[in-house]
Amino acid sequence: MSRIRAMSQHPDRALRRDAYRAEIEAWEHHAAPIAAALNGIKGEETILARRRGWMSALDQSLFENHIDRASLDAMMDAATSYFPHFHRYLAAKARSLGVERLAWYDLSAPVADGDRSWTYSEASEVVLEGFAQYSSRLHDLAFRAFRERWIDASSRPNKQDGAFCVGLRRDESRILINFRPTATTITALAHELGHAYHSAVLSELRPLQRQYPKTLAETASIFCETLVRQHVLDHTSNTDELVMLDSTLQSHVQQVVDIASRFLFEQELFERRSRQDVPVSQLVEMMTDAQAKTYGEVLDPAARHPYMWAAKPHYYGPAFYNYPYMFGLLFGLGLYSRYEQDPGSFRRDYDSLLLATGSEEAAELASRFGIDIRSSEFWTGSLDTIRREVDRFEAAVDRSLARSAAPVAGTAGGRRRKKEQAQG
Repeated sequence: MSRIRAMSQHPDRALRRDAYRAEIEAWEHHAAPIAAALNGIKGEETILARRRGWMSALDQSLFENHIDRASLDAMMDAATSYFPHFHRYLAAKARSLGVERLAWYDLSAPVADGDRSWTYSEASEVVLEGFAQYSSRLHDLAFRAFRERWIDASSRPNKQDGAFCVGLRRDESRILINFRPTATTITALAHELGHAYHSAVLSELRPLQRQYPKTLAETASIFCETLVRQHVLDHTSNTDELVMLDSTLQSHVQQVVDIASRFLFEQELFERRSRQDVPVSQLVEMMTDAQAKTYGEVLDPAARHPYMWAAKPHYYGPAFYNYPYMFGLLFGLGLYSRYEQDPGSFRRDYDSLLLATGSEEAAELASRFGIDIRSSEFWTGSLDTIRREVDRFEAAVDRSLARSAAPVAGTAGGRRRKKEQAQG
């Protein structure tokens, strides 16, 4: 299944479509036992939450993630209001791929033949340059990670894919990443080094004070990733820009639009499961309805993913293991926006904010920056950062399409254009 799902990034649309169909058929074939497992898990979570005094599993999840219902509602309301901007990105991506609208198997498709090929040494230098623009402490932490070889970056057979950072001892961390020679891997490297920086800041505290909730786990990593991404985008070609923006917005769609669909699905699942077992047919209907509410008509209704409830392992662990991803992204982007507005005061307060991620509620923590996470205003500020990226992506797509449509020099059209330019 991992190999089948990885084909969603293949440039051949026919192969992506065939892989998607094979995946759906496989989930459909195994749907009954998976649905039984899901019903069992959600039934148990519902009973345990009630017996522990919670009104619902969501209330317990909010408590464990150090936020309240008002903060969650403000974030979700703001995200919903910005869905049209995500839809603009998906429509622009469809144009770049030459299709009327995207199918599910097009969401991760490459928009260009490739970007600049980066060496690991060049990527390290870019990360250090981006970090140095912020502070010497952040730069020095990353420099030490490269010098002391904290990072397992080489790709090799049987090595797990993805990226991960774990604290080792005192202010040291270790990072697993499979380096690929693309600009998007650079931001992934910056992301994991952000986690390492967060751990280094917390290292002066007692062990229990270093444990932070999932909602705040991405605070430093998203900030560092955005810092380096902006640095790369300011020094890149149009093709590299297109590829990097697409990769960034793919991730944002996953963490906002798709997370919203997963949250809506799980809310309804808990509500129905409290009364009776939920059969496969209803799970499929609930999933496609949730995707329709978030992706809208910009995603082909005949090619959504009705079995995402079976494909996502998050549903089979802690309840509502979805909205913390959206919170982490938007909280990190919101902090970056504050940094852009007033770099000096941000630098003075940022490390103290990271120090408190394991001991304070998110709302209390945010108030240090004059941020009210129970208001939609902060979240719309974060989403505005994504809106600007969508604007930039649309412009990059238009330039790319204009270049591909332009007559090649030496053809009749090219000679005519040169003559017109000379006369003009």
